[in-house]
Amino acid sequence: MSSEQEAMSFETEGLYVSESERQGWWSIARIWIGNAFNVSSLITGAALGAGLTLFDSFLAAFIGFGIIVAYMSLVAMESADVGLPTAPLSTAALGKKGGRYIVGFIMGVSLVGWFGVQAAVCGASFSIAFADLTGFEIPVWISAVVLGALMLASAIYGFDGVKWVNTVSAGLLFVICVYGLGISIAGTGTDSIFNYVPVEGMGLAAGISVSVGLFAVGGASVGDFTRYAKDRKAAVVSSVVGVWPVNILVLMMGAVLAIAVPESGGDITIVLSSMGLALISVVAIVASTWAVNVGNAYSAGLAFTAMAGKGEESYKLTTMIAGIVGLVAAAVGIMDYFTTFLTFLSAMVPALAGTMIADYFFIRKGRPENFKPLEGISAPGVVSFAVGAVFAMVTGGTFVGTPLEMLDFPLFIGPVNGIVVSMILYVIIYKAMKLPAFDGSIVLFTKKSAE
Repeated sequence: MSSEQEAMSFETEGLYVSESERQGWWSIARIWIGNAFNVSSLITGAALGAGLTLFDSFLAAFIGFGIIVAYMSLVAMESADVGLPTAPLSTAALGKKGGRYIVGFIMGVSLVGWFGVQAAVCGASFSIAFADLTGFEIPVWISAVVLGALMLASAIYGFDGVKWVNTVSAGLLFVICVYGLGISIAGTGTDSIFNYVPVEGMGLAAGISVSVGLFAVGGASVGDFTRYAKDRKAAVVSSVVGVWPVNILVLMMGAVLAIAVPESGGDITIVLSSMGLALISVVAIVASTWAVNVGNAYSAGLAFTAMAGKGEESYKLTTMIAGIVGLVAAAVGIMDYFTTFLTFLSAMVPALAGTMIADYFFIRKGRPENFKPLEGISAPGVVSFAVGAVFAMVTGGTFVGTPLEMLDFPLFIGPVNGIVVSMILYVIIYKAMKLPAFDGSIVLFTKKSAE
C-alpha cells in the first residue's frame, strides 16, 4: 500500500484532508489567535509573575513558546504533507497500538488535569465573590465541585449555547484584565513593576518549563489543524504567527497583574478581587471556563474511549469518569501543584513530538511517500518516548515540591532535553534493530519529495 493509500485509508474515519480542501496560513492562524486569551493562560502568566521578575517572565514566555513553535512547526510540516491529524501521524513512530495508548493517555491525563484546574479556579473565584457580597465563606472545594459538576453535566448531556457564552465571556474577561492592568500600573507605578523581585523565585529554567506546559499538548496536536494547510509554508507560518506573539502577550498580562498584587501569590482570582472586581470577574471567569471545561471533559472521555478501543457511543461513561477524577483533583487542591502539573506536561508531550520528528525527518527523510502506519507497538518509538519523558521530568524540575523531590536533577531545560533524548534514542534503536531504511536526502523546504 502506497503512502497516499495509507493516508486515504483514514478517510473513512473523516481524518484525511484532500488537496482540494486545503487552505492558506491565515485561516489556520486565526484559530490559534482566537483561542489564545483564556483563563488557563492568565493563571500561567500569573504563576510566572509570582515567581520571576518581569523581564525573566518575558524570557520564560518567549523561550518557552519558541520551543513549542519549533517542534510544533516540524509536526505541522508532516501533517501538511500527509493530510492527517496528530494521532494517526504518531502511528508511524509508535505503531497503531502504541499511538493509541500513549497519545490517548497523554491527552486524557492532560485534559483531566486542566478540567480540575479550571474547576478549582472557578470555585475560588465564586467563593471570594460570595464572601465579599454576603460575608459568608463557602469552602473553595465545595464551590469547585458544584460548578465542576455542572460543567460535567453540560459535557455529558450537551448545552447548545456554550460557544456563545464562551465568546461573550472571553471578551468580558479581556476588558476586565485590561482595566486591571490600567489601575495596577496607575496604583503601583511602572518602577515597582519593572523592579519587582519575588520573595521565592522559581528560576528561569522552571519558568520556561511552565510556559511550555501551558501549550505543550496544543503544540503536539497541531496536526489536527495544519492537515488543512495547502503546503509546508502555510503550516509553519500559521503556527509561528498564530501562536508565538499572542500567547506571550497574554502570559505577560497575567504576570503584570500578579506582580501588581504580590500578596496574591500568583492566584488570579485574588488578584482580580483585590482590585474591586470580584463580582464581575467571577461572572467572566466562570462563564469563560465553562465552554473550555465542557470541551476538556468531552475530549478526555473520547481520548480514554479511543485508548480502550471502544466506540464513540461509550464516551458518556468515560467522560463521566474523567470528570469525576478532575473534580476530585480540584477538591484536594490541584492548584497547589499547578506548576508540577505544567512541568509534567512539558516533559511528556515534547518527548512524544521528538519521536515523531525523528521518525519522519531522520528515518523517512521528510518524504510523504515514505509515511506508513505500523501495526502493533513500535519498540523504537515507545522506548525513546518513555526515556525522553523521564529524562525531561528528572532534569526539568517536575518533582520539586513533591515526595519524589530526591529525583530532581536540574540540567539545562527539561522539555529540550526530552526532545533531544527521544530523537537521538529513536534513531539509534531504529538502526540497531535493522528496520527498513529509506534512500535520499532529508527534505525540509518543500512539500513535494525530491525526484
